Amino acid sequence: MTTIFFTSIFFLFYTFIGYPLLLRIVKNEKTMPVTSHSELPELTVVLCIYNSRNELTKRIENIFKSDYPSDKVKILVVSDGSTDNPSEVIELLNDSRIQLLHYSQNRGKSFALSHAKQHVRTEMVAFADIRQSFDNQALKHLAFVLADKNIGAVSGNLKIRSLGGTSEQGLYWKYEKSIRIKESELHSVLGVTGAIYMARSSLIPDVPEDSLLDDMYIPLSIVKQGYKVKFCESAVAYDTGSNTVTEEFYRKVRTLAGNYQLIKQLPWLLSIKSNPLFFQFISHKVARLIMPFALISLFISSSFLAFTAIGVLFWSQIFFYSYTFIGYKYNQSKLPFINTCISFCSLNLAALVAAWKYFTVKDITSLWKKH
Repeated sequence: MTTIFFTSIFFLFYTFIGYPLLLRIVKNEKTMPVTSHSELPELTVVLCIYNSRNELTKRIENIFKSDYPSDKVKILVVSDGSTDNPSEVIELLNDSRIQLLHYSQNRGKSFALSHAKQHVRTEMVAFADIRQSFDNQALKHLAFVLADKNIGAVSGNLKIRSLGGTSEQGLYWKYEKSIRIKESELHSVLGVTGAIYMARSSLIPDVPEDSLLDDMYIPLSIVKQGYKVKFCESAVAYDTGSNTVTEEFYRKVRTLAGNYQLIKQLPWLLSIKSNPLFFQFISHKVARLIMPFALISLFISSSFLAFTAIGVLFWSQIFFYSYTFIGYKYNQSKLPFINTCISFCSLNLAALVAAWKYFTVKDITSLWKKH
């Protein structure tokens, strides 16, 4: 039990503290700036929708308000089996820069992206979702990063707004973003933000239709082709966040189950010879899948040592989980660090559910609301 205890402690320490500290030693990589509008490439913004006509006009207007040469931006709207007649909206807008692709069956975002790829004719392609909005300089900042020919894709920065209109970011999210920034500086990020990223259109792969994580499958495939994928903090998109705690929890389940699926789809990810991001992938993604099991091992092993010199760690866990449960159950949002505690526990519970779902559910796409 002592061996299990210290092994669990070491693993958790490395995952949460050791790996981020190692990333701190990397130096910033400089990117080539673009100095004038004339140097910005032609761009297609792909917008996949499903029964979203009420938000469509506003979203298109937001993209066209971008501080990017208007004659260089096209929007490709992919209607993934929508039944609310989005063509009516497109016709009313009457803008030759907008193209609508529609098919009758709702087949999911991964299929929609692969379908859109066949109709992109510009050097660069950006990806957007219907719910978010772009800062007016977001597209330009993404294009600036792609001026470096060694970079194949770049992710933007999603900020969550509260209902009052202010940006609301918890401690845990800031921690996650700091890791993403450092991974970008080391070589590449492991995944992009699906609601805001840009890539060279020639590098976009065909995404398997049942993919849960197109926003990791695409960038990792680009890395495999010898390019880097960066994170651009100044390219901002805004969102209002999940509507409920339950919705956010199942989003985490889908994402974590998608990591299992990704290993099956791209087995080279587990090869130290084939994967340029092997160290990052194991330390960040695989470790996060193992983490809840390490927490369980820590709790069980420390319970056997509860009345020894290191028993304080067992009672500390009892206090932590009790504190988190009380804060969540009774909605005590003003308790110190309670949101961070809830996020931590929610993530690890979601990882357990994701493992169970992935290995027991026959139709993995049932974990994903298609839009």
